[in-house]
Amino acid sequence: MKRETYVDKEGNTVDRGLENKRPLLNFFFVIGTILPLVIIVFIIIAVIKNNGCLTIYNSLKTASLNYAKDEGTVPSLEGESVTIQLNDMYDDGYISSTKTDNKKCSGSVKITKYKDDYVYTIDARNCGQCSVNLKYGSWSGEQSAYPSGKAIVDVIPYYNYYDREVSTTKWSDYFDDDELQDEISEYGIKLPMDMEKIPEVPTEANVINIESDSTYYYRYRDRTWKWYDIEGDYSEFSSEQPAGYANKDENSSRYTEWTEYSLNYPAEKDYRTIEQTTGYKFYYLNDKGEKIYYNSGKYSARSDVNTDKYDRTEDDTATLYRYRDKQWRWYNGTRRKYSSQSSTAPKNKPYKDRDTEMLGNPTSWKPESDVNALNQEYRVEERKIMTRFRTQYEMLSLKVLKNPLTRNKFEEEVRMSIPEFASNENYKLEVTYKFKYRKS
Repeated sequence: MKRETYVDKEGNTVDRGLENKRPLLNFFFVIGTILPLVIIVFIIIAVIKNNGCLTIYNSLKTASLNYAKDEGTVPSLEGESVTIQLNDMYDDGYISSTKTDNKKCSGSVKITKYKDDYVYTIDARNCGQCSVNLKYGSWSGEQSAYPSGKAIVDVIPYYNYYDREVSTTKWSDYFDDDELQDEISEYGIKLPMDMEKIPEVPTEANVINIESDSTYYYRYRDRTWKWYDIEGDYSEFSSEQPAGYANKDENSSRYTEWTEYSLNYPAEKDYRTIEQTTGYKFYYLNDKGEKIYYNSGKYSARSDVNTDKYDRTEDDTATLYRYRDKQWRWYNGTRRKYSSQSSTAPKNKPYKDRDTEMLGNPTSWKPESDVNALNQEYRVEERKIMTRFRTQYEMLSLKVLKNPLTRNKFEEEVRMSIPEFASNENYKLEVTYKFKYRKS
C-alpha cells in the first residue's frame, strides 16, 4: 500500500502516516521517561520512611537498655528476658516526647540475653506508619539461624543440660614474674609462658577458670668487712701509690667492682684484670610475634640476661670486655693488723674498714625471711613476688534430655526455675535458640 504524503506551507514533504501515529509515540515517551522517574521517587520516599522507622526502633533499643540498667533488671543469664513498657520510659524521661501523628508510641521492648549480646523485640503501637502491627505482618515460623536484615526479631530459648562434676588441680610450683606472659589472659591474670608447667586437666574436661596465688620469696646476702686494730696514718684506697705515703699495706687489698661490658678494649695495667666474652643481641617474641629486645638491642653478655625470657639471639655477635682493678691502702709509720673479711668484729680488732665492704653471694630463694634483730646490721635481704596456679575444670555427661525444651516445659521437667538450675554446680545448662521475625 502506497504511503500518503502531502506538502506543508513551507513546501516540505510530510509523511501523513507518521503524523497519525504521533499521539501513540507521545504516550510511549511518557511511559519510557516520566514513569521510571515517578517509580524512583516513590522508592526514595519508601526508603526514607523505612529509615525513619529504623531510627525510632534503634532509639527504643538504646533507651530500653539504659532503663533496664538503671532499674537493675538487665538479664544476665543466657535466654533470660525482661520486658520494658514504653509508657514507663516516657514517664521517666528515657525517650523524648517526640510524637508520630500527634501521639506517643505505646507498646513494649523485650530484651533477651543472647550469648554475649542482646536481642531487642520491639512491639511499638500508635506510631503511625512505624507501628509494628501496621507496618509488618504476622510472625514467621521458627528457624535456627538468626534472620539478618530483619527489623523485628524475636528469640526463643530452648534448654537442655548435662550432669556436671567440678574439680580443681593441685597448685603448680611458683613462677617468677619473668616467667609470666605480658598480656592479661581471659581469666584476668597473667599466665605462665610455659603452660606445660602447670598441672594438666583431663583431655575431655572443660576449663572453667585458672586461679593464681602470689606470695613473697626471700633471699639474702651478708656484708663483710676487714677489721683492724689501730687507727694509724693511712691513705684512701688506690691502685697507684699516692703522694705522701711510703708503704703499701698488702693485707688491706680489695678489688673494685667489675665495669659493665663494653665493645672497647681497656688500657692494660699491672693491677688490672681484663675479661672478655661473646656479646649477643637477645630478644623474645611476644604474643603478637613481635621481637622484644633486651637492653634496647645492644650487645649483651649471656651472664647479664635472663635467658629463660629472652630466649633468642640474632646471628651476629661481638666481643665484649670488662675489667676490675686491685687497690690498697698506703701508710706511714706503724702498719695495721687486718683481719680477713668478716660480718662481725674479731677479737682485738674493733675497727671496721668500711671501704673494704664486700657483699657475699646470694642464698637461694625461699618463702621465709632470715632477717632478725641479731643480723639486720649486716644482712641485705631481697624479696620478689612468686605466683603459682591451679585449674578449675568440669567433667560433663552426655546431654540428659533427648530434645531441648522450652522454658516452661524445662522447668516442669527439672522442678526448678532456670536461675536456680543454672546456679547448681551439679548441672551444666545448655541454651540453644530459635528465631522468628515479622514478615514485611
